[in-house]
Amino acid sequence: MLKKVFLIFLIITTAVQAQYSVKGKMDPSNNYSWILVYKLENGKQVYIENANVENGEFQFNISPEHHAGIYRAYYQIENNSYVEFIYNNETIDFTFNPNKPTESIVFLTSEENKIYQEYYQNISSQQQQIDSQQMAYFKSANIKTDKKISKEYQKKLSELQKTQISFEERSEGKMANHFIKSSAHYNAPTPFKDPQEYITSAKDHFFDHIDFSDTVLSNATFLNDRLTDYVFYLNQSENVEKRNDLQQIAINDVSKKLNNNYTVIKNFDETLLQQYAQEENSQMVDFVLKNYYNNLPKEYQDFALRYKIKSDLKTAIGKDVPDIIWEEDGFSKNLYSLIGANYYVIVFFSSACSHCQEEMPVFYEFIDGIENIKVITVGLEDERKDWDIMTADYDSFINILDLDKWKSKKVSDYGITAIPSFFVLDANKKILAKPNDVEELKEMFEEK
Repeated sequence: MLKKVFLIFLIITTAVQAQYSVKGKMDPSNNYSWILVYKLENGKQVYIENANVENGEFQFNISPEHHAGIYRAYYQIENNSYVEFIYNNETIDFTFNPNKPTESIVFLTSEENKIYQEYYQNISSQQQQIDSQQMAYFKSANIKTDKKISKEYQKKLSELQKTQISFEERSEGKMANHFIKSSAHYNAPTPFKDPQEYITSAKDHFFDHIDFSDTVLSNATFLNDRLTDYVFYLNQSENVEKRNDLQQIAINDVSKKLNNNYTVIKNFDETLLQQYAQEENSQMVDFVLKNYYNNLPKEYQDFALRYKIKSDLKTAIGKDVPDIIWEEDGFSKNLYSLIGANYYVIVFFSSACSHCQEEMPVFYEFIDGIENIKVITVGLEDERKDWDIMTADYDSFINILDLDKWKSKKVSDYGITAIPSFFVLDANKKILAKPNDVEELKEMFEEK
């Protein structure tokens, strides 16, 4: 009897500790050689496993200590190329085209992923049909046509609702059910004639089906993606000030729904900050920092991120450029003391930089023939000799040598990460443009 009990215990223990394999095949293989696997936890990526790729095929095991969740398999980190899947203690086998992973992925095994993929394909197709009817209703100016469109709209809506209910029932008890329920899209019972009423309705019902306390959603990127979609896609205007006002109201509305869920708030705020920093929208960066991010408990704040964003925005388009101080003939000079030019161009480069050696002569030849432009160069050098040789012909420029190189305050103030770097200023030292190279700078002045 004791042996039987022990055998039953052994079988149960083995089942509990079972590993499940994840197999994938890339077609075409594109000579990829490795896969890195991460799990999404609290909106962040946690490294799990890696595997070799041979002829486009790979396989790895997920050990018992790694629980159910959303996983990503990266095959090209530098280009942020990955496939994403649900893991819930089952074997997964899939194929995909690495050139278009999202559109091409096909799951051969895994009930979780197969049902979610089937749901997404069906519901997306049906929603597009409803959206097409709504657009046609906007454009129609005929009562008879309106009735016909409205009837077709209601028919398509009924079909979509049945599809939604069907997949919610089929996925009951699965992790996919969380995403299927939360993906339900609100559609009005009848189409709108006024586009503004349509947008207002979309805003009012955007979060109808989302449970903000659902940890499955918050651990994945799903919830954060929905929050940012609400801010950026439903609150737009060609007028920058109006758009900022709309998005501030949207951020306020979203933040009220999150209560004190600091993990979700942190991810949401950081996504906003990065997006606005990329747009060089300093007004919105300041809004998010002052009203939300800076008020989070210290352990939820990323001080390095905040410093980088503030540093990047020092040189945003339209900003007053950071001052530059140098010595000339024994006297202290600074950028803001320069007068008399319509434009100023600041160039960071080095004599040891091959790109600089190619671009600077082209830049000098072009800029030397244009009036009312003053050029200030900053040389990031180890010693004076090579800098003096390279700038010998640039006697019309103000050439500033900085032997602190990448540790220089000027580099920090201007956020320099690559050279040559160009900044074009107006007469008041406001930043007009940051050309990527000489050719882009030439195009700017050739248009004037």
